[in-house]
Amino acid sequence: MSSEKPFDALERFAEIEWLVAKIYFRFSHLFLHQPELRDFWWGMAKEEEQHGSILSACKAIIENYEETLGADISWGRAEELKRWLLLYLSRGTPSLEVDEAFRIALDIESSEIDAIYGKLLQLAGQNIAKTLANLGVPASVQRQKLKLAVRQFCTDPELLAGVDSL
Repeated sequence: MSSEKPFDALERFAEIEWLVAKIYFRFSHLFLHQPELRDFWWGMAKEEEQHGSILSACKAIIENYEETLGADISWGRAEELKRWLLLYLSRGTPSLEVDEAFRIALDIESSEIDAIYGKLLQLAGQNIAKTLANLGVPASVQRQKLKLAVRQFCTDPELLAGVDSL
């Protein structure tokens, strides 16, 4: 008899959103001496926390959502994304250049985390998903803010060129 808890996609992906928030909070602390940059990362972190909280709220609303999950929302995929994000956190980043912080954020924001988040919200049904989505900052708005910040704060030509594909 296994004592392992069954896979709960909403719970697991809420944890993943909270890991992204931790990364962004860490960035805000790395740039304390640059108020605009500090505040940008703090805001991004708060938005990721909201995404995690929204998924937690969905968990309380949705029944039998497991039946509609696709292969991209599996225990294995959740573990893979969690390990990937924990690698960023494990680096410690006592110091990090501005461009490197944005490079990491672009990697995260261009991953499938947002697509999975959107799909999990849709499992609640259109009306509930729309209501819950209105509670937080949509991923598309967050990506636009990230693009603007890259253009404002970064100097790496490759990074500047790559931001348009986000």
